[in-house]
Amino acid sequence: MLAAFVSAQNKSGDAKAIAKEQIEKYRIRVIKGEKMADLAVLYSEDPGSAGKGGMYYGVKKGLMDPTFEAVAFSLKQGQVSKVFETAYGYHFIQLVQKRGELLDLRHILITPKELK
Repeated sequence: MLAAFVSAQNKSGDAKAIAKEQIEKYRIRVIKGEKMADLAVLYSEDPGSAGKGGMYYGVKKGLMDPTFEAVAFSLKQGQVSKVFETAYGYHFIQLVQKRGELLDLRHILITPKELK
């Protein structure tokens, strides 16, 4: 899924701060009522889900980044997570539906960029 990304953990502090600030703005827009699917198509840097409005269907434990899973499985239906960091960058998730041990969710990913 996200393995194609270079580790965001190795990026400079400034690049990480800029990425985190940008994704926080997107999260606020979702909280204020904008459709997360629209923002994901426009801004998410996850090639596996951006074109599908940030959607992943049937997510089960053991397949994703452990931090991503911990956040996803802690959410209630419709809830939007806080911004969090993984090795791939900064994310936030919206839980769309929980079906037993499977989750349908949307997320947006922003990766820190090297500053010139």
